[in-house]
Amino acid sequence: MIHLKLLIVLFIMVGAAVPGRCADNAAGGGPVAILLSDSEAAYSQPLTAFSEEIGRPVVVFNLHGAIEKDPQLKSRLFAAKPAMIFALGAKAAFVAKLWTADHQDIPVIFAMVLNWQHYNLLDQPNLTGIASEMAPGTQFVNMTMFSPKIKKIGVVFSDYSSHFVAEAKRAADLLGLQLVNIPIQHPEEFGRAFKKLAPEIDAFWVLSDPVVYTLENVDWLEDRCVKERLLCMGQSANIVKLGMVLAVNPDPINIGSQAASMAKNILDGRLKPQDIGVMDPLGTKIFVNLKTAGRIGLEVDQAALDMASQVID
Repeated sequence: MIHLKLLIVLFIMVGAAVPGRCADNAAGGGPVAILLSDSEAAYSQPLTAFSEEIGRPVVVFNLHGAIEKDPQLKSRLFAAKPAMIFALGAKAAFVAKLWTADHQDIPVIFAMVLNWQHYNLLDQPNLTGIASEMAPGTQFVNMTMFSPKIKKIGVVFSDYSSHFVAEAKRAADLLGLQLVNIPIQHPEEFGRAFKKLAPEIDAFWVLSDPVVYTLENVDWLEDRCVKERLLCMGQSANIVKLGMVLAVNPDPINIGSQAASMAKNILDGRLKPQDIGVMDPLGTKIFVNLKTAGRIGLEVDQAALDMASQVID
């Protein structure tokens, strides 16, 4: 993850840019190619924010879920002579890495990629990006803000999320919390792992891990969290709408703005992609289900509620 010092420098540089500078005078005067994994609505807000703030023409390309659906897409993208590629989604990020393996003069910024470490996206020096998950420390701070008595947090994970859980363990230690974790290999193991954790923990952290986060497991967990009177927190607003207490996730509009700031610094030659690495997302959205909070006996402080982006009651 990017260091705080570099984060501050990055945004000072954006603020110090000369007003009115023509984008065509910047290094690489071509457009920015925006490569979408598919047509998911989740990409629309970061795409719009990026396009409005980048200050140069953009050309949008869509994989529609697979390279095979449009064999000429790569040729059309490179025919546009892009100065940069902004890849939204895991498939777009991986394809952008693949396509620029022999064109590493073209920088790539990726975003909206869950568990970016899983895809080895920093193997090439022309790639940088924004993590799709809030930093674990940020999530834990928000969890304890809603329930200050929390000391032990449980999590079930697979190999897919092992890097993220290791980072979370370090964050928990720094905050004086204990992260109790159980690894699983198959979705069917989740219920047994949760039952083993429940007596030992004060709260449960639901990862966006494809082995853990299945429809069956989430449906089962909704009732189980209430039965165990545990604050269960996830990384998606949908998990709160389904009945869990809390979710903390990035603001998609801010992701687009953040990517535009990164792009300007790279295209103007102030920073290289490898200087940035992968940044934590800057904007936070907090979702709270007050009905479920009441069912588990959690009294939520008004100051904490005032910080919520959406309260479901």
